[in-house]
Amino acid sequence: MQFGGFPRVLQVGCVVLVSVLGASRVSAQISQVLGGTGGQQQQACNPTDPGCQQTVDQIRNPPQVNVQTTLPQGAVLDQTNQNTNANAQTGTQRQIQDLNAIEPKLPLDSPTEFQNMVANATGKMLPIYGAKLFRNPPSTFAPLNMVPVTPDYVVGPGDEVQVQIWGQVTLNGRFMVDRMGNIFIPQVGTVHVAGLRFMDLQSSLKTQIGRVFRNFDLNVNMGQLRSIQVFVVGQARRPGNYTISSLSTLVNALFVTGGPTPQGSVRHIQLKRNGQVIIDFDLYDLLLHGDKSKDVQLLPGDVIFIPPVGPQVALTGSVNVPAIYELKTANSSTVGEMIELAGGLTNVASSEKIRMERVDEGRGRSIVEIGIDAKGKATVVQDGDILSMIAVANQYKDAITLRGNVANPGRYSWKPGMRVKDLIPDKDSLITRDYWLKRAQLGQPGLTFIPTCAPDTPFGIPSLRYGIPVGEEGDNPNWRYSSTRNTNLFGLVFGNTEGVSSGMTDGPVTDGDLDCGKPNDFQTSASGTNDRYTPTLPLPTQANATTATATPQNGMPQQQTQSTAGGNRVSTAEASVGASSTQFRARFDVKLSEPDINWSYAVIERQSKENLTTSLLSFNLGKLVMGGDGSQNLELEPGDVVTIFSKADIHVPQAEQTRLVRLEGEFIGSGVYSVKPGETLRQLVQRAGGLTPEAYLYGSEFTRESTRRVQQQRLNEYIDQISLQATTNAASNANRSISAQDTAAAAAAAQQNQNIVNSLRQARATGRIVLELPPDSRDVSQLPDIQLEDGDRFIVPRIPSTVSVDGAVYNQNTFLYDPRRRVGDYVKLAGGTNRDADSSRAYVIRAGGDVISRQYSSSMLRGNGFDSLRLYPGDTVVVPLNLDRGKGMRLLVDIAQIVGQFGIAIAATNTLF
Repeated sequence: MQFGGFPRVLQVGCVVLVSVLGASRVSAQISQVLGGTGGQQQQACNPTDPGCQQTVDQIRNPPQVNVQTTLPQGAVLDQTNQNTNANAQTGTQRQIQDLNAIEPKLPLDSPTEFQNMVANATGKMLPIYGAKLFRNPPSTFAPLNMVPVTPDYVVGPGDEVQVQIWGQVTLNGRFMVDRMGNIFIPQVGTVHVAGLRFMDLQSSLKTQIGRVFRNFDLNVNMGQLRSIQVFVVGQARRPGNYTISSLSTLVNALFVTGGPTPQGSVRHIQLKRNGQVIIDFDLYDLLLHGDKSKDVQLLPGDVIFIPPVGPQVALTGSVNVPAIYELKTANSSTVGEMIELAGGLTNVASSEKIRMERVDEGRGRSIVEIGIDAKGKATVVQDGDILSMIAVANQYKDAITLRGNVANPGRYSWKPGMRVKDLIPDKDSLITRDYWLKRAQLGQPGLTFIPTCAPDTPFGIPSLRYGIPVGEEGDNPNWRYSSTRNTNLFGLVFGNTEGVSSGMTDGPVTDGDLDCGKPNDFQTSASGTNDRYTPTLPLPTQANATTATATPQNGMPQQQTQSTAGGNRVSTAEASVGASSTQFRARFDVKLSEPDINWSYAVIERQSKENLTTSLLSFNLGKLVMGGDGSQNLELEPGDVVTIFSKADIHVPQAEQTRLVRLEGEFIGSGVYSVKPGETLRQLVQRAGGLTPEAYLYGSEFTRESTRRVQQQRLNEYIDQISLQATTNAASNANRSISAQDTAAAAAAAQQNQNIVNSLRQARATGRIVLELPPDSRDVSQLPDIQLEDGDRFIVPRIPSTVSVDGAVYNQNTFLYDPRRRVGDYVKLAGGTNRDADSSRAYVIRAGGDVISRQYSSSMLRGNGFDSLRLYPGDTVVVPLNLDRGKGMRLLVDIAQIVGQFGIAIAATNTLF
């Protein structure tokens, strides 16, 4: 194959080869200029030092001076591009950002032996004073290119001089000082500038240029500065050879190197130059007094030496800056000087004595107490001393403490002959400030509804609702409801949601105004809750809801109910009372703002001055304040603590408690009533006006808070027993497993049992007490004479007209009540039991709260008595699922397998023998 014009192709190839070789040679030459000769590698400078980047930039970007033609207004010697200056500044800023990004954080130092000794003696790990300053050394302490040059700065090789001349001659150039200390100015020649101070540089250049030109003026400035090398040795965190800016000082170098180690001195940092110590720098002068007068500028070849730490003394206790301090010289500092180093004593320090622990000549430790006076402060401290400043005791002289349910708790001055009546002169002194605050907040006007809807489209301001940015509303419920929409409502409730427990139902709840037209999730088919077979969440009631304190718009604490998953269904009585075509959310309630005062008991706590034992002196507060009984007006002594209790602090008898009982439903006067001493449920209903003609007394519900707590405790104990039994059975089944299938089945059963236990833990007791009223109860006289307690709730619904059938039937539904129909008739109306039903365990939940099951109502002599059981309005028939379905078939299969394996064994035995 021929390539057509082979000699031409060869020529092109030779040209390419020569170009590549030439580029390689040029690259090699550049590498030699930048990095040294041959295979030698240039010594890398410290990347954290700004001078390193400056030196590299100066080598890579040497200054260029271009002589241009003379213009009519005068000779133009040089005109550099302004973009070059901008690029140089941008590059410098980028270097600064890079240095800030890579600035390392120093690791924590291991505690020294003296720090450990102080920690064992005082229980606190004291820091070494001044060490925190070098934990995160900021790069801003290192001089940067844009820092102004001081007038006494000495120009040297490597510095860049900027010269600007105008007048008869025009010049704008940058000139690098060579190793001989000269710069070359076009048409002027070589000018020696090394060794000149910056303040003398301008006059010297003007003299040299004035020999050639006349009628001109000039401005001289410094460009990029040279870098210098210094050595940091001794007890430094990062000792070594550093290339830093020529503007760097001793303090700058200390920050670059991380400062002294815990074993290094901060009071004797030496700067050596030409073998001589020119500065003995004390860092305490800078830290305590801001004195930087001994911070000198560094020169090439300087050595910074950090010697080992000197004598140390620890100060702890009531001083402003507790730490470990280094002494300037041994046996020369006093206690007073050390207190000044620590910032002085705090305002709670004792003025009596100082405890000093001392190491006695390396043999042991001793404790000495010295006074805080001129003589004590003149005590000379030694290496290893620990000074502990004692704080004053929290003891009040001649004071009486009043606390508890009072208007002005606090400490009062004791006077001879002072008595309890002097602290509590009248009844008003027993009303707390919280009581008046909450009472005042009850009368504050406030919005309960915001007549607007949240924006649904981005055409408005989607992130700004009602003028408040989302996320900035804070914890206040007023602003929270203003910035985000409450998804539980059609309208927007503003703040106050008090009394939710008595008004929440399954249906939509509104506050009676604006409807934004967007249905809630539970009303749509997507949620699935409109299906009868979907288990509904229980409605929050006083018995099956957990309460949490919230702050409404008026500032009053309130009880918000939160429905608990897995709780019991709402009772028929409460559902009947809350049934309404338009349901509102309850917002107000009557309850105690603060607990009442315990009039029968108050106490004085007194400590004996003789044996320091504490005794309690009780008195009757009611007889003292309201009755004026002088025998209860006990005399007080200094240091006594008088405590006034409320009925919430100490439980008093029921007759003395303030009891509020709620009557709801079909009463002539439904409401919240204060129970009189000894008043029963029947008497309270009679005092409320009795019942309405439509009252269904048989389906009433009586709940009690104390009963609910006991029921919940018993329920928790029962669930704990079930959980323990399930865990034991799971472990036993796992040990009996002989195959992978058995192991998987045991694990699945254990998980199922655990899920059941978790569901049971979600259940909440109702606190209902079954009154066992007859179905035909109509009169108040048939109510039991049960004593009432605080928090009791009695609900009497109207006579319902339905009976419900739930469980394993074909159509769970509610049917009209017919007195002629029995249990079997209503089950037939629901389609009968399905294949998963356990008909032998069906039961009826009476509207009165009792339960009747098939197991205890059937009789072979009388036939199927459960199906012929009479129902009453509000009753519910429940047919449970058969959870044991399929176990009989599994048992037959296991028996067949065992018999088959036994037959195979017999056949094998006959074959062998």
